[in-house]
Amino acid sequence: MTWNAYNRRKEVLREMLAIADQRRDITITDLLDTVDGGREAYANETELLFDLQMSWFQRLSGQLDRLLIEGVDTPEIMAISAWVNAASEMPGARTLLDAEINNPALGKAFAKELTLLAASAGVPWNHPDLNGHGKRLQDSARESVVYAEVTEVEAPHSGSLLSKLRSRAA
Repeated sequence: MTWNAYNRRKEVLREMLAIADQRRDITITDLLDTVDGGREAYANETELLFDLQMSWFQRLSGQLDRLLIEGVDTPEIMAISAWVNAASEMPGARTLLDAEINNPALGKAFAKELTLLAASAGVPWNHPDLNGHGKRLQDSARESVVYAEVTEVEAPHSGSLLSKLRSRAA
C-alpha cells in the first residue's frame, strides 16, 4: 500500500466512524457505499472490519494504560471502566463490531480483546480460562455503558474534501 493510499484509507475510516457514530443502524456494507471512496479504500467488508477492530483495540488499550497508570481503583474495575470509556467514545465502531461478533474472520481479534481485558484485570497470562475472564469483564462493561443520544447531524462528505484537495492541487 502506498503512503497516499494509506492516508486516504485513514481519512475514509475517520469519515466512516463519524457516520457510524451518528447512524447506529448503518451496516458495514452501507457504510462502504455511503462514504465517497469507501469501496476504493477497502476492497471488501472484512478489510474495513479489521481496521475498525484495530481502531477500537487501540482506543481500548489507551484507556487501559491511562487508568492503570492512574491506579485509582482495582484492576478489574479499571478494565471494565476502560471498556466503558472506549465504547462511549466510539459508539458507532462498537455497534458495528458487535453486529459482527460471530464473524469467524474477526475471531482472533475479538479473542485478543478478551485476553487484554483479563490480563489488565490481573488474571495471569497462562490462566486456562483467560478469555472467559475477559468475556465476563466485557459483559459487565456492556451492562454499564451508556451511549450518547444520536443527534441529527449531516454526515461528512468526502466529495467536498476531494473538491478542496483538487482545487489546492490545481
